Amino acid sequence: MLPLSNILARKVRTAISVLAVGVGVALFLVLVGLTGMLHEIADRTIRVDAHLMVWPASDQVVVSGGLPADKVEKELAAIPGVANAIPVLRWPFKMAGRVQNVYGIRPADWKFFAQPDQIIAGRALEGGWEMVVDSRLAEAGHYQLGDTVERWGHLFKIVGIAREGVAGRVFMPIDTVSEALQQNDRRASFFYVRVSDPTRVAAVRDAMKERGLNVFTMDEFYEVLASSFVDMNLVIGSVVFVAGFVCFLVILLTVYTMVVERTREIGILKGIGASRLQIFGLIMAEAGLICLAGVAVGFLMTWGGRVLILHLQPLWSIEIPAVRFAYAVVLAALGTFLGALHPALRAARQDPVESLRYE
Repeated sequence: MLPLSNILARKVRTAISVLAVGVGVALFLVLVGLTGMLHEIADRTIRVDAHLMVWPASDQVVVSGGLPADKVEKELAAIPGVANAIPVLRWPFKMAGRVQNVYGIRPADWKFFAQPDQIIAGRALEGGWEMVVDSRLAEAGHYQLGDTVERWGHLFKIVGIAREGVAGRVFMPIDTVSEALQQNDRRASFFYVRVSDPTRVAAVRDAMKERGLNVFTMDEFYEVLASSFVDMNLVIGSVVFVAGFVCFLVILLTVYTMVVERTREIGILKGIGASRLQIFGLIMAEAGLICLAGVAVGFLMTWGGRVLILHLQPLWSIEIPAVRFAYAVVLAALGTFLGALHPALRAARQDPVESLRYE
């Protein structure tokens, strides 16, 4: 096969080109996959038996303690259709080498966050200086039931381990968190709200907005969360552009060099009857083989990079659905086509007489 023989004639150059294309593919898949952490956080946050989330109108959806919990709970409970208003005090707390967001909740409200069978070791919260952690955090930090963690000048005992998927990785009694933070009264970062009749969610939401609160449904949480991370779409777009540009530039330089080196060979092919279309197709086929090999290498690098990242950061999430591999192939193919187009056209237009005289 002539295209394969041609690219194997310069093995080192071909290997470098394949590797560069693979790096572009892996860069796209891994970096865009890392943005999936937002989806993972959002999925856990809304996995609660509730219909609405209520936040202070002026705060971003990250960490705050801006609501007077008891006062706001009374106001929410007074709205017709509200079955439960569940306060949550969310605050940063370092465990397993990373900052986690503690969910400070009332022990009686645990039933809204998890089913009884989701506690796989120990028990749920009862009160005092204790915590429940999820199984993924326990594995990453090598925590076991009964271990103590010192933070904020206090010792917290792990009394339960919940199956991965609960809203927070760390749960504590809300009054305990308030006391540790030396708050004079109970505060809340936000509220989960259960509506007695799901058909009245919109009406209840409107009534809450009239009180100056930021209210949205559970289905809207991802968009609200993403808006707190400025220019996320710009970051994703930049990654796609860089990955595509890498493929374009590598193929352009490689194929152009191949065409220049084989000027006489192209002249001979034209001299024995090869058409412009056949020469164009030959050059594009060579570029395509480099692209295919680069995509395969990129997939392998993606797998290896994902394994390495999750080994170093076990609490991270890298979402790479099957359709994204298809996007990577399209991106590499587009970069390859654009990069090989000019050299292929140049080769197709070469004059056979002039090509044979080329030194």
